[in-house]
Amino acid sequence: MESQPTIRSKTFRDYLAILERQKWLVLIAVVLVPVLAVTLSMRQQRLYESSAQVLISRQNPAAVLFGTQETSPQVERAAQTEADVARVSAVATRTLKAAGVRTMTPSEFLAASDASAKTNTDLLEFLVTLPDPKLAVRLATAYARQYTLYRRELDTAALDGARAAIERRLEGLKGAVRRRGSLRGSDSALALDADSRSALLASLVEKAEQLRAASALLASKFILIKPATEAKNVRPRPVRSGVLGVVLGLALGVGLAFFREALDTRPRSGLEIGAELGLPLLARLPAPSRSFRKGGLVMLDEPRGIGAEAFRVLRVNLDLLARTREGGGAVMLTSALEGEGKSTTAANLAVGLAQSGRRVILADLDLRRPGVGRLFNLNGRAGLTDVVLAHVRPETALTPIPLGDGQEHVGRADHNGRQRDGTLEVLTAGSIPVEAGDFVSSEALAETLAALRERADIVIVDAPPLLGVGDAMALSARVDGLILVTRLHVIRRQVINELRAVLRACPATKLGFVLTGTDQKAVYGEGYGQGYAQMEKELAA
Repeated sequence: MESQPTIRSKTFRDYLAILERQKWLVLIAVVLVPVLAVTLSMRQQRLYESSAQVLISRQNPAAVLFGTQETSPQVERAAQTEADVARVSAVATRTLKAAGVRTMTPSEFLAASDASAKTNTDLLEFLVTLPDPKLAVRLATAYARQYTLYRRELDTAALDGARAAIERRLEGLKGAVRRRGSLRGSDSALALDADSRSALLASLVEKAEQLRAASALLASKFILIKPATEAKNVRPRPVRSGVLGVVLGLALGVGLAFFREALDTRPRSGLEIGAELGLPLLARLPAPSRSFRKGGLVMLDEPRGIGAEAFRVLRVNLDLLARTREGGGAVMLTSALEGEGKSTTAANLAVGLAQSGRRVILADLDLRRPGVGRLFNLNGRAGLTDVVLAHVRPETALTPIPLGDGQEHVGRADHNGRQRDGTLEVLTAGSIPVEAGDFVSSEALAETLAALRERADIVIVDAPPLLGVGDAMALSARVDGLILVTRLHVIRRQVINELRAVLRACPATKLGFVLTGTDQKAVYGEGYGQGYAQMEKELAA
């Protein structure tokens, strides 16, 4: 049963790595959004805002004068009610008339103004926002003042009516007393005795005075305490728009970065690939520099460069595996898909092993898309298919390759104790077309590989990709070890999942994987490779 890989939870360092990878997307958002915000802000019409304040008294004059129990409504509710009253059309009409403004309608004025209750206070704030600062100041003050007058009329209308009725009653009573003889019986108050009439008159006079006092008190319930004196610029405000744009751009950029990362199914590091496949990382191979000729081999053309050093690391790791009896015999290099650099890796590794003193044979068994012959300019020569089909002998098909200036001259002792230099022989795919699936499963191929093992210390086999065809799966039963070559930023997680299942079915020992296409600085840094090359130039001079 196939085990599932352990899912590691993301850490803060992982999130920083995501932002590092998507830094240009974040930077573009942080730059473009503020620029757009400032540009739009500067194109806005200039507006000025002026404000005035009105104090609302909580005391109820009627309760004070008549001794009734005063209710205590919620302060926020009462203040909001007053703010809503200030937004009626009657107040707007009075404001425009008082300010002498005839170019605005009440609805336009209400759209350009606002009345709100200030939090935790008994204050109403009246705001007017217009392109003309002087007009905004004048209308804000008139708005607040006309509201106080309007509310005073609403509150005192009932009291004034009651007081007028009492005063009319008093006047009628006093006139009836003066004309007592002619109006007898026309008023029930005339039927009272003198003391009762005097008490009634005194009571009516007292009530009239109370109503008059209550009306005066109500007139002071709403007081304009802060007239508008200046108007401040509220639009455009490019600095504030720029700051908000930076914040919004940063949030947008980070969001887009994580969204893009979520859509990207590529693994981001060799450690991640190794954890998914359960294989050790043998080496990181950098992409060749732009100046390097296409189709060349760094172990021959740039033996002192960073790329060559990376292949030497791969060679050393393979040596360590050979000491544990895992990396000797025939080792095949394969990949998940095409274009991941397996043929180039196999050729450079073979050169590196030979330069260290080994007898190496590089055999091309990627019969569908052979690449070894092209790398060594051996296309058209007799090769592996010719040997297996007994058309030529192995020693005739094998082509020795000069190791060039990269030869390290590290001799290895043979069974007689004599020192010998390394050699590299290449066996191309061959000139005879065959059915690849049947060919790699044949006993004749197994016998040929056994003969090559006897001739060399190690046989490097360039095998076809694992996915898509079954050639590599069948070939894995004919070799001793398997090295997977994968290119960073190309392989996808769904491919890794399929590849993991295929690798488990391969009978050959899985030695590890090689990561190609990495950043040169991430391999060793620039210092070692470039410094060594510079020293050689100075010695040559």
